[in-house]
Amino acid sequence: MNKNILLISNDKLFFKKDIISSDYNDTINIIEALSKKSFLSFCSRSASERQNFISKNNKYNKFSKLNFLNLKKYKNYKIFMISITPFNLFILLILKILNKKISGYAYLRSDGYKEYYYKYGIFGRFLFNIMFKIVIKFLKIISVSNNLTGLKKNYDLVNPSEISNEWLKNIKKPNLKIPKLLYLGRYKKEKGVHSLVNIINQIEIDLKLNIIGLKKKIHYKNKKINFFVEFKSFKKVINAYDKCNIFILPSYTEGSPKVILESLARQRPVIVFEDIKHVKKNFKGIFICKRNDQDLLIAINYIMKNYKKIIKKIKLNKIVTKKQFQNELNSIVL
Repeated sequence: MNKNILLISNDKLFFKKDIISSDYNDTINIIEALSKKSFLSFCSRSASERQNFISKNNKYNKFSKLNFLNLKKYKNYKIFMISITPFNLFILLILKILNKKISGYAYLRSDGYKEYYYKYGIFGRFLFNIMFKIVIKFLKIISVSNNLTGLKKNYDLVNPSEISNEWLKNIKKPNLKIPKLLYLGRYKKEKGVHSLVNIINQIEIDLKLNIIGLKKKIHYKNKKINFFVEFKSFKKVINAYDKCNIFILPSYTEGSPKVILESLARQRPVIVFEDIKHVKKNFKGIFICKRNDQDLLIAINYIMKNYKKIIKKIKLNKIVTKKQFQNELNSIVL
């Protein structure tokens, strides 16, 4: 029997008939997973136009306006909250006031304590701590990592993935004449991109770094570094991985970043800094170094000199697929 779920999200969602879209592919992935066996209603921020990632389904019910009377009718719905934010917490508290008994899950896709600290300093960490403690009183936790701050024993662990069969087909051999690094993701402070740029500026060997994920393209004085706007085409994203020979993730904090699986699926070695060494898990082909030019250069040189051996090991990785993740999530929620 299908269950009714009220999905609470701080992400901006766009609704049109049976189509829903978001700027976050992982949000769409979760929606597609839950809608397979449940009827979804939404309480989210609204987008005024169609977003990058789209899902089609007829088991959606749009509800994004803060009408307290409407909220009351969801008393028998299971709650699924994507991330802990002030907006999401506000909705949760209103539901608690109106319905007294509430239950469901809070899905943690990143380390909120660290993320809020890098955004807002000590106050941010203090704010998230309050929100986190309130949420866990009412909702069970689903986490994408064992290493998120604040986690205790009572939580469910999932392995998020957006890897479809297309990611595993037609793998292209890389050009190994010079190191060609790729960063693909949001251009945010906590992502460590500014730090990476400063480090690359200090490295004197011939290399290239492509940074993809900006809202507007910029021209940079160092010809080694190229900035690109966010790629909306799946084929362009695949092509970006295929053109590089090393993927680098300079983040200060991460949960379970999808780019790690994407890189390994395209058989590209990955470099991360010590801040997020936990993302290595049991994967082969991920290299950890300190956040400075000397250690990064050592890692790059090692990979380039041992590339064939590293690729053989990468091929042994068991890559979790999108289908497996969706089944895993439903087995917990339903």
